[in-house]
Amino acid sequence: MTADKYDLDYIIRESYNEFKEYLKRSGIEIKGIRLRLLESSDLLKKLYHMIKASDKNKLKRELNKIDKSLLEKISNYDDVYIIKEENLRDFYIGEIYLLKQIYNTDDIKKLNEKILEDVVHSIEKGDPLGIGVPETKEIYIIKDRVEKGIDETLNRLGPININGPSIIKLGAPLFGVASAPLYTEGKNIEEDIAEAVAANVVIHEAEHFMFGIGELANTELSVSALQYVMYIDMYNLLKYPKTYKIIKENIIECKKYFWSLAITDYYAFMGNLPKSLLKDFVNVLKRASYDLGYCYASIIIDRNKNLNIKDVVEEVKKLSTSDAIIKITY
Repeated sequence: MTADKYDLDYIIRESYNEFKEYLKRSGIEIKGIRLRLLESSDLLKKLYHMIKASDKNKLKRELNKIDKSLLEKISNYDDVYIIKEENLRDFYIGEIYLLKQIYNTDDIKKLNEKILEDVVHSIEKGDPLGIGVPETKEIYIIKDRVEKGIDETLNRLGPININGPSIIKLGAPLFGVASAPLYTEGKNIEEDIAEAVAANVVIHEAEHFMFGIGELANTELSVSALQYVMYIDMYNLLKYPKTYKIIKENIIECKKYFWSLAITDYYAFMGNLPKSLLKDFVNVLKRASYDLGYCYASIIIDRNKNLNIKDVVEEVKKLSTSDAIIKITY
C-alpha cells in the first residue's frame, strides 16, 4: 500500500462531515448513507479471491457469532469505514451480514454475487474515484485513485506563485471543459487541492441518493450540475469576484465545446471521421454527461446571484440532455 501523503483518511472524513452539515443548514436530508473508504483498488483482486474461495458453511457459522463492534463499524451512518488489507476479511463478513438483512436471505452464493456485482465489478469498471450502491445506500471512495487525481491536478496546474489568499482555477481531471474556483490561503496549496478533489468526489456520490432510481432523465448530467453548484455554495465561493470571472469563461468554453462536439458527432455519424480521431471522440462522449452538467451549473450560477439550493435541486431534477445542450449552445 502507498503512504497517505495527503492524509486523505482525515480529509475525506472531514469532507463528509462538512457536506452533512451543509445539507442540514440547507434543509436537505439524505438518510442512511454508509461511507466506505477503500484504501487501494488493488484490494479488489484480494476481495474477489476471498469471495470465490469462501467456505459457505464456515461463513454461516461466523455470521452467527459476528462481533458486535465490527457490526457497529460496518453499519455506522456517521463515520467512514476504512477498508484495508488487514481488515478486508472483517469487511467481507460484515458486508455479508448487512446484505443478509437487506435482501432477507441466507443464500451465501447470492450474497457473494451481490458483493461482486455491486462492489468489485463496479469499482473495476471505468476506474471511477467513487461509486454508489443504490440498494444498500453505500458510497465507496477509492483512495489511491483520488490520490492519483490530486497528483494529476497538481501536475496540470504547474508552478503556482501567489503571495496570499487567492482564488485559483481547477480544471481536469476533476472537472473537464468547465473549470472551478478554489480558495486558498496560499500556505499549503497541495492540501487545499486535495480537500477540493475529495469534497467533490464525496458530494457527487452522496447526491446520487437524493434522487430515486430512474427519477432523472440523465443521472450523471443532473448530479454533476448539482455537485458543481453545491461545491460553490458549500464553500461560499460566490463572494469572490474571480468566481464569476471563471463562470463567464466556462460558458464561453462550453459553447465552443458543444458546437465542436456536434460537428464531430455529425462526421462520425456520416462515417467521415478519421480513425485517428475516433478513440478521442469515444473518450469525449464518455465524459459528455459530466461536462454537460458542469457547464449547465455555470449557467445556473451566472443567472442566480443569490443561490437557493433547494430551487437548484428541483431544476436539475427536471433537466433533460437536450434542454441542457440547447441552453448552453444558445
